[in-house]
Amino acid sequence: MAVRIKSITFDCADPYRLAQFWLQLTGFSEDPDNGNAPDDPEAVLLSPDGSLALLFIAVPEPKHVKNRVHLDLVPLTSRRDEEVDQLLRIGARMVDDQRRPDGGGWVVLSDPEGNEFCIERSDAERAPLVEQLGRAFDAVAGLISNIRADQWSAPTPCTDWTVRQLVNHLIGMNRVFAALLADQPPPPRPAADHVEDDPVGAYRDSAAALQAAFGRPGVLERTYRGPLGTATGAERLQIRLYDLLAHGWDLAQATEQPADLPDDLAEQSLAFARTQLTEQARPGRFGPAQIVAEQAPAIERLVAFLGRPVNTGR
Repeated sequence: MAVRIKSITFDCADPYRLAQFWLQLTGFSEDPDNGNAPDDPEAVLLSPDGSLALLFIAVPEPKHVKNRVHLDLVPLTSRRDEEVDQLLRIGARMVDDQRRPDGGGWVVLSDPEGNEFCIERSDAERAPLVEQLGRAFDAVAGLISNIRADQWSAPTPCTDWTVRQLVNHLIGMNRVFAALLADQPPPPRPAADHVEDDPVGAYRDSAAALQAAFGRPGVLERTYRGPLGTATGAERLQIRLYDLLAHGWDLAQATEQPADLPDDLAEQSLAFARTQLTEQARPGRFGPAQIVAEQAPAIERLVAFLGRPVNTGR
């Protein structure tokens, strides 16, 4: 047995008013041959292809309890948080905020008559985290590949490290995270003057190994304990991501390359870092947040938040 959903019906006090709210939310439109009017006992909105209708019918009973059925909605042209802000401005009410520090989760809103619905992340936001990490790895690999022979001993914005030491750090942290996810002890830390035989190849190999480790089933959902506390695999990935992007920027500055790092990932990493990095957690890890223009590229706002001075005149 199979059926087609013809319409979704809302019992309500004011069909016209409620239809106007859902018209703005969904992009559905009124029937061109039979438009809605303020005093009508019902109102109809049609999907762009006409295959689904939202029907609003006036009833005398008010809503008393939580919906047993609700709609889960995905933004088409904006991000989840932008959609939530817009809906609150046009009359939606916040019911429950289930957004998580790792960027996941959803928001439960209600329409002007109290019908609950959820706003989830857009398809772009839901792109697998492991793929996002891979994009960042590739961007930083491009920077490392373009380091000239005379630049490996150059200083970096990480004042204790040269370019070579910074690349060694990136390689080492990839290996540390991979060991953590495999329930293995961290590999021994190399001496400060350690030199990889093939730093570019070692970086790519360690990045591929870590990406594969994060991609194993259940890793992102599992909780891991480490020196800095307890976090899920998804949160560990986000931590690795903002550290990787920030050090990518360090390399770009030190080697006079354009900081061509994914802007959307830098924006996402900044939002995550702000939820994780309190002033109490900065000493020994990060300097005080630096001032940067609000309209600056996301990567510059990220590194400024992590304590790097940003030369806006560059």
